[in-house]
Parts: sequence; C-alpha cells; structure tokens
Amino acid sequence: MSDLLDFDNDGEIVEPNTLVTILLPIAAIGATLLVRKIMDKGYEKVTGHEPPKASDPDQRTGRILLYAVATAAAVAVVNVAFDRMAAPKRVHSS
Repeated sequence: MSDLLDFDNDGEIVEPNTLVTILLPIAAIGATLLVRKIMDKGYEKVTGHEPPKASDPDQRTGRILLYAVATAAAVAVVNVAFDRMAAPKRVHSS
C-alpha cells in the first residue's frame, strides 16, 4: 500500500493539490484535442489529402492503421506529460 503514497521527510503523507487534481485532467483533454487537430492539419499539409478515416471504404487499411498509430502515439506522449505533472512530487531524504 505504501507504494501508492508519497511521504515527506517527517513521514507525513504528501497530498496532491486539489486545484491541480481538477484542472490537469481538463487541460489534458484540451491538449489531446489540440494534438489531434495538429496531426490532422499536418497530414493535410504533407499529403495534400484529408486524414484517413476508418469509415471511408476508399481508404487503404494500412494507411488508416498507420495514421491511427501515429495519432495514438502523439496523444499518449501528451497524456504521459500531464500525468507526470499531476503526480505528487517525491521528497528525497538527505
């Protein structure tokens, strides 16, 4: 159970900031939407075509999967960054 808790030098539990706990998930959702929009615009700029959609029968499956993986990876990077910001900071004892 102690693996899930962070303690300061006095052995007190370090509580996450409530405002951070509320605002970071909202910011992460906004950042995720922004990343998807940037990926879509970048795809259009590079290829001259709209990004592939899974519901489009004229798109090749490989192209759809490649774009989906690239988008998912970019979103995952953003989510990890926000999770790291939200995590309580560890206090190192001297």
